[in-house]
Amino acid sequence: MGAGFAPVLAACKRRRAVQTGVMQPLRFLIVDDHPLFLEALEMALHVAFPAARVETADSITAAHLVLARGARPDLILLDLKMPDIAGFEGVVSLKAASPRAPLCVISSMSGQEIVHQLRDLGAAGFINKSEKREKIIAAVRQLIDGKSHFGAAAEHPVATGVPAHQRELEILARLRELTPQQYKVLTLICEGKLNKQIAFELDIVETTVKAHITSIFKKLAIHNRTQAVLIMQKLKLQGLIVDQPETVMEQERRHAG
Repeated sequence: MGAGFAPVLAACKRRRAVQTGVMQPLRFLIVDDHPLFLEALEMALHVAFPAARVETADSITAAHLVLARGARPDLILLDLKMPDIAGFEGVVSLKAASPRAPLCVISSMSGQEIVHQLRDLGAAGFINKSEKREKIIAAVRQLIDGKSHFGAAAEHPVATGVPAHQRELEILARLRELTPQQYKVLTLICEGKLNKQIAFELDIVETTVKAHITSIFKKLAIHNRTQAVLIMQKLKLQGLIVDQPETVMEQERRHAG
């Protein structure tokens, strides 16, 4: 995943360069509901990057408002524990709202599984809040230079009892049970859309969307939207699914054979 962020970050650098060749200030968006840490990180960024423009948000909703006003951050720094959208759903939501901006989670939560899930969701990095300021700034520099930063935990695979290929075939078999409408709902979930947005796009009522989501979760044996996104990301990276549900079924039969 790390290599895939280089073009995005390179594009960020190009956007900062005007025709005269003068580099524009770096732009950061910090999303954290802990005032003391947020202020400390904001100050650290200003010290390390004096010309930087740092915007802050104390919730995912507030972050969306910042982005809706036209903010184009070169790096988003997000805490996983937010009051309105908890855990990985915040990552999915902000990546959908600002797909070109690299996103780094900076959190007290840690562990190999968390780091690997963040990589699967398209995050550019992970920084533990317990790190010293110098290490945090070093990681930020690494990220804005077009590199990923996940630390030592990302170097070790998460142990599972089922071979990867077998798990993928099992998931494909479950996807085959979805109706075309349910697959459309699943696709929109993976784009970070809320229930109201899904209802609008599919021209159905929100209660129908909720019913579809319940059925999707049951058929895929999952419990939340983040798991749905992780499943689809992994299958897409492996080239095992495409956009149309009928083709998903065909590929499931081809790989099973």
